[in-house]
Amino acid sequence: MKVLLNISGFETEALFPDNNIEKIHKPLIEKFSRLYQEKKERIIIFLAAPPGSGKSTLAAFWEHLSHTLPNVDALQVLPFDGFHYPNEILDSNYIMRGDEKVKLRSIKGGYETFNLTSLIDKLKKLKTQDPKWPYYDRNLHDPIDDAITVDKGIVVIEGNWLLLNEPVWNGLHELADFTIFIDADPRFLEDRLVNRKIRGGTSLEDAQAFYKNSDSNNVDMVLNHSVKADLTLYMNQDGSFEIN
Repeated sequence: MKVLLNISGFETEALFPDNNIEKIHKPLIEKFSRLYQEKKERIIIFLAAPPGSGKSTLAAFWEHLSHTLPNVDALQVLPFDGFHYPNEILDSNYIMRGDEKVKLRSIKGGYETFNLTSLIDKLKKLKTQDPKWPYYDRNLHDPIDDAITVDKGIVVIEGNWLLLNEPVWNGLHELADFTIFIDADPRFLEDRLVNRKIRGGTSLEDAQAFYKNSDSNNVDMVLNHSVKADLTLYMNQDGSFEIN
């Protein structure tokens, strides 16, 4: 199936194999709906994955699919990126990595650059309220508070660090009703991330340097330092998925 999706404010054409839709994606949408009907409260789904794995596209496709399938409840995607600290905070704060003092802005996207306290607060409110949700503006390169109105009974939260196995972070999964993790070959993710930078106007040399200094650390951390999800999907190099 070829479908036009809105990803972070940009129209993106995506292709999903029909056999994946029938064997993986439709059954998952139906599962989410059953959970919602059984629990009779808002259902929170975590979709955690490394950079370059297409998690935002997959979540958007699930949202699209939930509006087209009969007898299921529509879901809403809530991006994790809105919990980035604003650039003014990243520019004026540092952390220690080993013996090196590192400005937070230089590792933007790393788990240390997100407001975990605010995320936990919003996750708890999702069960009893319709809170406003923050959004990361790709044009401003900064988060916008209270930009999204939560109005669906099933929400899929997609992000890199939702299952991170670090203190406090490793308890986040207890606030979700079902967790999904995307696994992939890190070499394949490197190719995708470098090519993404190049398509955005970055030179090959700069794209490779950014991967080495930033993305590679995040890819490794997510793939090798996440708590086990309820379901793991493996992404093949053709973009298809299989249940791991």
